[in-house]
Amino acid sequence: MLRPVQEPLTPDRRKYRTLAWSVLVFNVAVVLGGAIVRATGSGDGCGESWPLCTDRIIPTNPGVETVIEFSHRITSALAVFGVIALFVFAVRLYEKGNRVRNAAAASLALLLFESVLGALLIVFGWVDQDASIGRMIVVPIHLLNTYILVGALTLTAWWASGNPGPTEPIDTRTRRSLILGAVGLLLIGAIGALNALGDSLYPAENFLSGLADEFSSDAPWLLQLRIFHPIIAIAVGFGVAYIIMRLLATATERTKRLGTVTGVLIFVQFLVGILNVLLAAPLETQVIHLAIADAIWIIYLMFGASLLGERAPAKRPTERVA
Repeated sequence: MLRPVQEPLTPDRRKYRTLAWSVLVFNVAVVLGGAIVRATGSGDGCGESWPLCTDRIIPTNPGVETVIEFSHRITSALAVFGVIALFVFAVRLYEKGNRVRNAAAASLALLLFESVLGALLIVFGWVDQDASIGRMIVVPIHLLNTYILVGALTLTAWWASGNPGPTEPIDTRTRRSLILGAVGLLLIGAIGALNALGDSLYPAENFLSGLADEFSSDAPWLLQLRIFHPIIAIAVGFGVAYIIMRLLATATERTKRLGTVTGVLIFVQFLVGILNVLLAAPLETQVIHLAIADAIWIIYLMFGASLLGERAPAKRPTERVA
């Protein structure tokens, strides 16, 4: 019978495990803060100056939009320091080539790229009510990079908790199924980013008026795209749920629990998505919708990592001395 095998952790690695999960949670909070910035139209709260805010380190007599944008910049900077710490301690505690060290390095690279994308949005004025092509290109790239970053942080925390890495050889059918599910979630995330941008640029007074706007002959393409988002989301959701159900047959109890939680979250996301549409996408449901999407992505990756690592043997860690 398959059973999960965890590596014993030294005291320093237990501390690192806590750091890794804390950095992951904090970065998700920063992502949600970014959604608040977009939904409230506060992206230009600091003007086009970056990394300064209104050409100052600390803005004076700030308005609400400036406070929201400045707070997001501060938390984003703290996220960078957190991921740097994650990488530095990974180098100290894990040997070269270790999966935890590699995942932490990937997290740092992705976060730095994330910062560059955020800076581009500000410097080129692709914020607030801007509907330029540049913004339409950068926004989904920004979202995809965010998802991959959260994924790298998730795997860093998962493996730092002593969970084994993928066994060799990896079953081809299982690997392809997991990759297909991940690609589907990334796809719906990118489309969702454009959909959320459309909600911010062309807000609807209510559900019926929003529906009329989407089917209008002169509707902007972002509004026309909005009608496809729930259809694609439902198709991807059912597809991911099917993949999980098909892979659960021989899984351990822990893996089955992670798969079940993912499926439940997908169902809850359907309900929240419907509510978001019916209420014409208010800020509250947009943030909840994004939070659940992040949770689905994180737990799906944990499900996949758990499934692929079920047969891995335990190894006693050897700590490196700085």
